[in-house]
Amino acid sequence: MPGDTGRATGRITSLDRDDGRVTIDHGPFEGIAMGAMTMSFALMGDLELTDLSEGDDVIFQVKRGRDGSHRIMEICSIPANGRDCPDQETVYPHNPPDQ
Repeated sequence: MPGDTGRATGRITSLDRDDGRVTIDHGPFEGIAMGAMTMSFALMGDLELTDLSEGDDVIFQVKRGRDGSHRIMEICSIPANGRDCPDQETVYPHNPPDQ
């Protein structure tokens, strides 16, 4: 049975800094039953989009709220943070970035 949190990788297609939303073309999630698609997500809590840009490859984690929607609870830009992003082996299993 799928859980309430999941992790995926994807590419940012748009950012709405004013509304705190990010649209990501993502692969299937680990931990929840959600396949690959392009989807807009709201952010949880005080999470910010300051280190993110359109076109960035990202690793992110979502949590399903009481209303059934999934919100981003953690997101890491691979171009900005390289090996400091969690789960690098998921994205680059044979050739991690040299950052």
